[in-house]
Amino acid sequence: MSKRGNLQDGITPLEDAGKNVRKRRKPIKSCAFCRKRKLRCDQQKPVCSTCKARRRTDCLYTEEFGHSIESEELFGNTPNIELLKRVEELEKRLDDKGLVKENSTKTKTPKNPYANFYYLQCKGSGRRMMYGPTSLRTYLSNDDNRFVNTYNQLWSKVKIERNKWKARNKWTIKPESRLLEKPLPGSADSTILQQVCKVLPSYEQCLRIVMDFFNAELEVNEVSEVLDKNKVINDFTSSFLPSDQLLPNGERRIEKLLPSIKKNYYKIGVILMILCIHHFFEDTPQEIEKFLIMLTGLSTTKVFFIERAQFLLLKYYHRELIWACGDDSHMISLVDLLCSTAITLGLHLKIREVYKNQENVVGSLESLENLWVWIVLSDFNVSLSIGRCLLISSSYFQADEYENDENLSGGMGNSSSGIFFDESNTCMGKLKRFLKLARPMLDAIYNKGAYPDLEQNCKNLVSFAETEFHPISYFTDGELISKVPLREIKVFAQVLNLLLTFYSLRYLIHKKKNVALENNILQTILVSFSLEINTTVLCFKLDKEHFPEFLAPDCSHLSPFMALSLVYTNFLFPRASTGFCAFLYHRLTLFEKGFYLLSNINEQEATNWDLSTLNIPLNKDINLLSAFKIYSDIFDKWSTDNNKELRSMMSRSYTLVINIALESIYRAVLEKVIKYRTTVEHTWMQQLPDELNRPPQHTLSGSANVPIDPTLSNLNTTSNTTLVANFSASLPVERRSNSVAGDSGSPSNENVPMEAELAQTISNEFWAAYNDGWEDLMNQPDYTYLFDTI
Repeated sequence: MSKRGNLQDGITPLEDAGKNVRKRRKPIKSCAFCRKRKLRCDQQKPVCSTCKARRRTDCLYTEEFGHSIESEELFGNTPNIELLKRVEELEKRLDDKGLVKENSTKTKTPKNPYANFYYLQCKGSGRRMMYGPTSLRTYLSNDDNRFVNTYNQLWSKVKIERNKWKARNKWTIKPESRLLEKPLPGSADSTILQQVCKVLPSYEQCLRIVMDFFNAELEVNEVSEVLDKNKVINDFTSSFLPSDQLLPNGERRIEKLLPSIKKNYYKIGVILMILCIHHFFEDTPQEIEKFLIMLTGLSTTKVFFIERAQFLLLKYYHRELIWACGDDSHMISLVDLLCSTAITLGLHLKIREVYKNQENVVGSLESLENLWVWIVLSDFNVSLSIGRCLLISSSYFQADEYENDENLSGGMGNSSSGIFFDESNTCMGKLKRFLKLARPMLDAIYNKGAYPDLEQNCKNLVSFAETEFHPISYFTDGELISKVPLREIKVFAQVLNLLLTFYSLRYLIHKKKNVALENNILQTILVSFSLEINTTVLCFKLDKEHFPEFLAPDCSHLSPFMALSLVYTNFLFPRASTGFCAFLYHRLTLFEKGFYLLSNINEQEATNWDLSTLNIPLNKDINLLSAFKIYSDIFDKWSTDNNKELRSMMSRSYTLVINIALESIYRAVLEKVIKYRTTVEHTWMQQLPDELNRPPQHTLSGSANVPIDPTLSNLNTTSNTTLVANFSASLPVERRSNSVAGDSGSPSNENVPMEAELAQTISNEFWAAYNDGWEDLMNQPDYTYLFDTI
């Protein structure tokens, strides 16, 4: 007996399986227009009746089942908003999970090769100093070690004479350390302020010095623009109190130093720094030095007065005048304090708004804006010399954000960077525009996420020099330079220094050694040399006119304009002179097949070489001996008999003495290279005149060549890269073997093997003769001849 049950119970498994079978897709017969709008379509071709009634000209039918219809064909030009939003949402979800990496392998940013380029200086005393990519020390440490070792050998001998000079002149760059080692006389029962009063000039003389400091007609007083004259004089009369008793000359001594309200000692510090710059020079009394050190080291929140920033800036400037020593390493801590103080005081903001109606306390707003520009410049100088990031970062210096702002005055927000858009033709305007151009270039060196375009930077700097300044001939001509304002020389020297830095980095890191780059390096260096010498001579003439008392034999101080020339060009000399010697040394000691130094002599070219431009034609090589002759002629202005007074004045400055010694070392090394190479080549020319006098079959930018000694074979250089390798041919200190280095990449012609063997033979004989001469030089008991120019 069967039970009545659910209808489903009567379905067999076969029937159930058949029910779940997917139905076959029916072909789409309607046209696209009718299908989209769900209209009845009679499927007439080429136009159905529905579309014909709507005056459409054609119908779109699918092909079988798989035809793909484009969205524009199916839906016209109307986008599906909902679908697009959904697609965008899904793509974003995938991207958040890291699943969408579109073109990730194709758009990788090249690694910045400069960011981790550094040199750690390790002294035996335990002192350590890190130098970054733009530092000259980093450049030398990564250049050819043989050249550096050669230089160090001779410099170790010269240091003996340098130390004698320092002892004779009682010169030190560490006046602060002396105070830790020597007790101050009469300091037991008196305060520091009382000790300072005892060593100050009379009240009347101090007032005259302060008044002269603000004489705008003399360019030696350029730093006075960071101060307000009336405010400083008021600070002097209120803080420096004279005695009632008269001195024999009728003047009064200063009896008491009185700080202003809230113990603002920095007003006194500003005036003391004016006295150091214009009266004490390098002979600052220990009592004053001690007070200045204490002011510098105060670290509480109670010290942030405008006068603190002015005091630190004047101290920085005084060091530039007196202790300028090349790489600014002794300025690091001072500039750190200066920059942090400026930011704390809000000088990076819009000064005319932040300090509005406060002139009676802080001085003129123009002086504060000038102070900010000087601080930005000091930060730039130290960062470039040491090779570190700018302390005043782009977050505090937003000039680039407003460069294209049409409404500049209203678009600067709270930033003080608007003052760097000065379009005036003044020297201050040119300095501001240089900093606006150069700071982003220096910032990019340390940006690991970017690849700095140094080649384009160099072009921009050359263009800036050509448009902003007098013609370059005015700087390289000894007569025309007197028509150029001294402060314009200062900015132009900054441009040259940055140019040489970028050229050197391109040459060293990128191995971009071609005719154009090498020409630009040599031309910029020669222009720099000419600028330095002409500036020194010009400043000495100005001293003879305005400060003849400093020429007296019993005066030991460097004259004011001569000191100013150090501030303007001293940072340029080490980079230019070291780069020139290293570059020429490499080229003169690289023995190329088909290139001989004797055939490279061109006296007329050296005489007529054009130093009125920074651009050299791409098809014109600078002759090596011509470059050396130009260099020698420029520096001979220091040593001619007509400049005895100038040499006497230069001997008062440690910095100038060292510069002269360096120049003497470099010239001695290069002269010996030229001497021994020309001697050896002359001997071989007499033996094989036909072979040696054949015209060169290559350009200076690359050809088959032989390394100067077997050690260079380990550099893995080929015939097309050896000539343009690093400064890889430097002076060896030991006699090289006579083995011949291989030249696997030489062109396959019958003359190459003979030329390669000949070049190697000349190389071996050159080093044999040169090393003998070098040994004689190292064994000399006296090196005072290197100081003959002073």
